[in-house]
Formats: sequence, structure tokens, C-alpha cells
Amino acid sequence: MMQRRMLFNRRWFWYRIAVEELNMIVGFSKRFLMVAMLLAASGFSTLILAQGIGVEPKFVTLEKRQTKDGVDNYINAAFSFRFGVNGEEGRKLTRNNWDVLFGNSPIADAFSVTMIVDDRSRIIDLGKGDWSSVPVTPFLPCYDNPTREKDVPAIVSNMYLVHSCDSNDDHEAIFRVEELNSKKNVTISWKLIAK
Repeated sequence: MMQRRMLFNRRWFWYRIAVEELNMIVGFSKRFLMVAMLLAASGFSTLILAQGIGVEPKFVTLEKRQTKDGVDNYINAAFSFRFGVNGEEGRKLTRNNWDVLFGNSPIADAFSVTMIVDDRSRIIDLGKGDWSSVPVTPFLPCYDNPTREKDVPAIVSNMYLVHSCDSNDDHEAIFRVEELNSKKNVTISWKLIAK
């Protein structure tokens, strides 16, 4: 009995040492590591970026949606995280089914994710953050039925989680507002989240 207890104590000791070393090597806090382990054990994936961990985020500038001289700039105000495009070249790839739209709201400088009839997409503001310490993203399910999601204000340095969901798409992305020229345009950095 005593030998079993000593063996258990030794194993527990080495397990704790391994966890401590992992914390130091990776640089994660104990709390983050515990949350990641619990999420992994429960079947939910933690933030895994489709472009790869360590890969730099991509950047895009979205114009505020407006009609000027009879020309609607919708395709330059919208963006597809799935295809990584907007503008004229993106229209054919996306079939005009975009993930996020800037400046088409009564709220000045806001993001919208509801753009087509069967849209069940969601967006949440994760608060201030940067790519060196990406927050663990919460589970953000699609709506069960087509629903108009509330627009969220664009705030410099804030990060956002988007779950784009309709009859053709089901993917998630995280993005950060890098620069905002009020009522003109916004520059975001972004990455897809792997399923």
C-alpha cells in the first residue's frame, strides 16, 4: 500500500512538473491552460486558426457603404473571410454572399453580418486584444432560424468573433480593428478559425 502511494505521489509530482514546464515554455497562464484542457476534454476545440498558428494575420480595408453618383460601393464595404476577398474579384467567388459589411447601419462605423434572406450569422465583440494574446473564443452557435443580428460598433484594437452561417456557409473567423477613419473606412486584420 505504501509503495502504491509513493508511486502515485511520484507520478503526480512529475505530472505537475511537466505542466509547469509546459506553462513556462508555451507562456500560457495556468488558467488558460486549464480552460483549454477542459474545452478539449469536453469536445469543444479551442481557438485553432485555419491559416495556422504563428502565421501572421491578413489585412483588408473596407469602405463605408454608400452610394455616390449613383454607384453603390457594396462590394468594397463587404468581405468574405472564407475566400479572403472583397471587391469585384470577390463577387464571382462569393456569389455576393459576404460574411461582414462595414458602415451599413444606423450606428456610425458598425459591422453587420446579416446580409441574405436565410442568414443565421452571429458576431460578438471580444474587447481589446491583439494577436500575441488571442483570447479563447466562446462557443458562438448560429441562430436556429434566419435572424437579423444586431450590428456592433467598430472600435480600434477590439477583436471580434464572427460565425457566418446560412444555407451555403458555416465557418468562423476572428478579426481585429487596426485603424478606423470614421464614416470613411476601417482596416482589419483577420484569421479563419479551423473547425
